[in-house]
Amino acid sequence: MSATCAVSRKAQPPLRPPSERDPPAKAMRRGLRQGHEGELEPEPEQEQAEAAGGGGGRPGAERAASLGDECRRRQPHEPRALAASASAAGAEEEERMEREHFRRIINAFRYYGTNMHERVNRTERQFKSLPANQQSLLPQFLPHLAKIRKCIDHNQEILQTIVNDCVNMFENKEYGEHGRWKITPASTFDMDKLKSTLKQFVRDWSEEGKPERDSCYQPIISEIVKNFPKERW
Repeated sequence: MSATCAVSRKAQPPLRPPSERDPPAKAMRRGLRQGHEGELEPEPEQEQAEAAGGGGGRPGAERAASLGDECRRRQPHEPRALAASASAAGAEEEERMEREHFRRIINAFRYYGTNMHERVNRTERQFKSLPANQQSLLPQFLPHLAKIRKCIDHNQEILQTIVNDCVNMFENKEYGEHGRWKITPASTFDMDKLKSTLKQFVRDWSEEGKPERDSCYQPIISEIVKNFPKERW
């Protein structure tokens, strides 16, 4: 109790002698003026709050709250929008790559004849560059090349029949241009795949491919018939 009173006494300003005191009216005016200035002068903390609010008092706080609500409303939608955009871009890129791959395959089918005739012509030039006595050792070589040319033309007819209606090959895809884009040299990889496809045609469907077909498929078929006879199944 005594310590509190001591602090209170220290905090109070010293009283002036009665001779130096202001008249009652002057003291009253001074007190009113000081009180009025105290009401007008804002506290530092209040000034910082108003500055943060962007203006004076409550309107600034309301604007800050409104901006916060807007950010919260947008935040859940932005990730979904970004994900949808990325998904659409990925689908477009996949569609472009699929279209490009399809055109490469069709181009290889159409380029087959040109590619194979160039190879045969190169082989013929190399054979004719040999001395006559060496050419005479292979009298059937040039007639054999002529037969190969006929086979190339026949294969090209089959391949052309396959790709004639390639635009409508798939019910759910449209490739445009009716498949009539310009033929360009195909890659070695695409030509090797195409020749492998032709060999599969011969193996699986032709009479000439029956020995290879039997050697590949017959052991499997025989094993299936042995383990799953018709009488039991």
